[in-house]
Amino acid sequence: MDLLRVEYDIRHILAVSRKNINEHALIRIIVSSLASKEEILNVTKRDFRKIERNGNEFYTVRLKGGKTRIMPVDTKTYEIILDICKDKRNKEKIFNYTIEEMDEIISKNSPPDKKYDVERLRNGVSEILKDCMFFEDIDFEDLYKTIDFLQDFHPMYSGMWDLEDDEVLEDFVLNFSKITGIRDAKKIAELLNEDVDRIDGVLSKRGVVWNWQRL
Repeated sequence: MDLLRVEYDIRHILAVSRKNINEHALIRIIVSSLASKEEILNVTKRDFRKIERNGNEFYTVRLKGGKTRIMPVDTKTYEIILDICKDKRNKEKIFNYTIEEMDEIISKNSPPDKKYDVERLRNGVSEILKDCMFFEDIDFEDLYKTIDFLQDFHPMYSGMWDLEDDEVLEDFVLNFSKITGIRDAKKIAELLNEDVDRIDGVLSKRGVVWNWQRL
């Protein structure tokens, strides 16, 4: 498996889905906590918790499928979930998608040459994390060991799979342009729900030719 390409694909799905906050939240839960479709069907507002450990704050979600398990979520995902369910009751389900709709959401946000569904997305994240284990077994039933591992190695927890940092944005946009064939700064900005001036700056810096003319 080409892990560099898998990592790009995950970042692509995360970036393109930002146009729809509910779909983006769904994808973030899968990537951040490796939640399955069955677990997502059951997740409610009260399943998300903030915990403290050694003076630091962490966030978790209780996932209920065949059995109940507690998994960490990264800070930004937790904040997005709180925002989209601020008007929901504690026991109310966060997502109203069917299993088929979840797969369709992942598919439509996938790169043009590689289609993902929920399970394939989860497997992609798992493969990247396994590559970080250095042949060691991680006990994912131990919440605090899981938190430590994901904080150290999961790119979402460090912000590397988001686009706030200019260097991260530059790296992603150049790959996005290469894979999609799109060099129009305005079009890329629309697809990524990003500021056009940031995209323009990346393309200009690297000398990429684009069609959009600044007004």
